[in-house]
Amino acid sequence: MNMHFSEHVEVNTFLQNLSYPYRLPVLQTRRLLFQSDAEIHETINRGNIIFSINHEDFCVIKVVKNSVRLIFLNGAYIRDRKHILMSFGLKSRCIELYEANVELFNALPEYIHEAIRLTKLSSKV
Repeated sequence: MNMHFSEHVEVNTFLQNLSYPYRLPVLQTRRLLFQSDAEIHETINRGNIIFSINHEDFCVIKVVKNSVRLIFLNGAYIRDRKHILMSFGLKSRCIELYEANVELFNALPEYIHEAIRLTKLSSKV
């Protein structure tokens, strides 16, 4: 799969409409997500990119003014060894990606893998 293009027209439209400073962290994060597991699917809902595995949503890329966030929907259960997760609701935690440094992007795969593992476990229950 080409990492810049989605099988969903709505996702492609969303990506094409992002201004440059927002597009780069979104594309980098999508690439990391798709490299993490071949069964990840993406859709657009309420102007956000929603990622799911086993038909369960597990993370969201949310773009708002001066912010790109990767929100882990069950982030409260992810071990935060690098102390980069911020609270985002009762169970969700997020990582601020806008103007993020290389260290943060290097840490993301660990968090993404943990979120996928937890989602797969909960979908088997």
